[in-house]
Amino acid sequence: MQDDKRLVEAALYISGRPLSIHEIQDATQLPTLKRIREILNELITEYKTRGGALVLVQLPRQRFVLQLDPNLSERVAALAPHGLLSLGELKTLLYIALKQPILQSQVVEYRGSHSYKHIRQLEGLGFIESQPRGRSKELITSQMFADYFGFDYDLEKLKIQLRRMIRRIQQQEKEQELVNR
Repeated sequence: MQDDKRLVEAALYISGRPLSIHEIQDATQLPTLKRIREILNELITEYKTRGGALVLVQLPRQRFVLQLDPNLSERVAALAPHGLLSLGELKTLLYIALKQPILQSQVVEYRGSHSYKHIRQLEGLGFIESQPRGRSKELITSQMFADYFGFDYDLEKLKIQLRRMIRRIQQQEKEQELVNR
């Protein structure tokens, strides 16, 4: 029984991304989804009780992720290895997220021809999805994007969350500017 729990925890840790119960079952070969749910609930409780740096979070659609406690992220961010995305790729991703669904040609018109490379990278990482639309492609963010960045799957709610986050960042920058004067 303890080995089952360690196996589920190892799967969550090594994946580095949210996993569905079915993905956990495929990876661990545990016989029942009921047992996996029990283990996940036990692990969630254990991580909360322990109060350590890691938390096990249940996301929408029965997905689970083992991650750093968000309250600690900013304090240790400088120690993280080189980011997954460049600043340019992040800006392209943010533009797509705010304007989705959006044609690739519109992204290129706004962000420049370098965004073709950004879009390929973002698709390769699973953050965006595309569908052919005439001579262009229609781009939207993926479930992986929502899970990775902690946003809602509903596009309208996601856009609201992004706008709030941008306003909060802008407010913090203004406050920091006042402090520095």
